[in-house]
Amino acid sequence: MLSCNSGNSKTDRQKIQSATPDKTKEQAPVHDYLTEGSKGIGTITQFERKPFDSRLADQGNKLFIVKCNICHEVKEDKIGPALYGVTKKRTPEWILNMILTPDQMLAKDPDAIALSQSYDGMMTAMGLNEQEAKSILEYLRQEDAK
Repeated sequence: MLSCNSGNSKTDRQKIQSATPDKTKEQAPVHDYLTEGSKGIGTITQFERKPFDSRLADQGNKLFIVKCNICHEVKEDKIGPALYGVTKKRTPEWILNMILTPDQMLAKDPDAIALSQSYDGMMTAMGLNEQEAKSILEYLRQEDAK
């Protein structure tokens, strides 16, 4: 079984430098978070829904490249699933619990268990704090608007 770990390579740093979105292009409106559905298993039991925060999404983009990109792409499967559309299918609580406590989710959450059976690797905790996980969530929300 494979596990995903954070990267720190020169390639990751180059991706971060080139990942800043082109502010001259008009962005599609960012959708609101789901309010109904499973919240998953973990420490996040509720989520304060706020308007889209582009600075938080930019921070999440950088973290995604360093911490998540080794196993995930937004639009293509890798070791783990493509994440495009995840904020339209899952509640923010579920996504945050998957980021912060994947071991609990993969042991007890039926949706996470079923999803993991389609991939070779098991998601591991990346050592992120709640604010960092929220920034990745905001980045994914931004990507889902494209």
